[in-house]
Amino acid sequence: MRALAPVEQLLHEYEDDVNGFGHHAAHAELLIPGEILMTEAAVLRVYTEESRLPAGVEQWIRVPLHTVLSRLVATKPRLHVNPGLPYEAEFDFVELAEAAAEHMRSCGCGDRPSATREAGRWADSEGHRFFVVPHKDSSRLRGCLIGGAIGDALGANTENLPMEVVYERHGPDGITDLPEKPDITDDTQMTLFTFEAIIRAHVRERISGERDITGITQNAYQRWLHTQKTPWDKARGIHSTLDEPDGWLVTHRDLFRMRAPGLTCTSALQEYARTGEQATITKPVNNSKGCGGAMRVAPVALADDDPAEVFALAAANAALTHGHPSGYLSAGVFAVLVHQLLRGKDVLDALDVAVDSLVRREGHEEVVAGIEHALELAALGEPSVARVEELGRGGVGDTALAIALYSVLATDDPNQALLISVNHGGDNDSTASMAGNLAGALHGVEKIRPDWVERVQFRPVIDRMVADWELEKSVAAPVDQEWFVRYPPS
Repeated sequence: MRALAPVEQLLHEYEDDVNGFGHHAAHAELLIPGEILMTEAAVLRVYTEESRLPAGVEQWIRVPLHTVLSRLVATKPRLHVNPGLPYEAEFDFVELAEAAAEHMRSCGCGDRPSATREAGRWADSEGHRFFVVPHKDSSRLRGCLIGGAIGDALGANTENLPMEVVYERHGPDGITDLPEKPDITDDTQMTLFTFEAIIRAHVRERISGERDITGITQNAYQRWLHTQKTPWDKARGIHSTLDEPDGWLVTHRDLFRMRAPGLTCTSALQEYARTGEQATITKPVNNSKGCGGAMRVAPVALADDDPAEVFALAAANAALTHGHPSGYLSAGVFAVLVHQLLRGKDVLDALDVAVDSLVRREGHEEVVAGIEHALELAALGEPSVARVEELGRGGVGDTALAIALYSVLATDDPNQALLISVNHGGDNDSTASMAGNLAGALHGVEKIRPDWVERVQFRPVIDRMVADWELEKSVAAPVDQEWFVRYPPS
């Protein structure tokens, strides 16, 4: 059953009570479609969720009710919520505005600087109030994240099993389809927490000017550790005073499942929780080169426009749990590849940019060798299991990167790339997850099998987070409390 949006819950509770709704919903968010001059609207039609918007709407704004009522509308139209849809309601504007104003006076929120900034964005040079928010093409980003989840689910039940067993289970062609229950593993779990950290870091920088992506990511991974049967008081770390984990992502109970979490990751995060000392490249927590540092960092590609900065951030991210250069430098290369593919570059051009940062770092030799080997095998033509296994088992960063890179170079079909990357006797969920990130960023979600996209676990969560990221990056970035509860800036 679909969960109610916050404003829908309030509509349910105060269905016939305009004063109660106006008072309690002052900070609730509504969506206003299209490009609308608010000064001329006789009836203002608003919606509670993107799924409620009329077909064909490609522009909308998400804005708190109090901003609509007190700052943006010169006339006094009727406010019609979800016209012709579930949770429909119509309110007299004046009555609703008075109820909301009473709340604003009692809590003082209308006088805060954030409320002034919220209103100031929506006026043109002539003082006309309006909303315009273009709906961005998110195909590559959705493809990257959903493709990664699909690859993860493809290999979830055969991780580190020899190909002889894979053939026994799946037939002579190996893995060719998602399992009946296409659940993800710790690879996608950690990728989602990385994405959440990127959004929360942007919120923090936007409202305070402070940039602490790695620190916020550390906190995100402590929340992930809690989902892996570690009590919150043991997972949160000695610097945290939170009685429970915060934010929207951790409210998804399906994340609270142990899907073969990497021992290196969990032990490193437990060490941070115990000591409060964040691991770095110069103060490593261990000497692990495992692929757990690289398989989660695709969202770091969103953190900066400069690929060199993305490389540094991804390497620092991986170093939180993996202290060997082949563990964290492979993560840097991988994030830059995603960064460049999201911007429309082809794989070889993207690789040139990534390697430019790689070769400037100490300890790059194994990662460079893996990349060169992948290029050599891809140039031979027809892909095979033997060629994939020649690159290694994928359990360490450099070989996982090499297999993912080989898979997208060996074919122009993202679905085939996923199958190439998962059919080998090694850490195939991680290699397929990374290949899915690359293939999806390269080709877009439309080129991935629709049945895979529809069925894979957490696809709705990914879609919502992508939409939230686009909103956070837009000129309409929210400044209301509900958004900061959803993505706390820490």
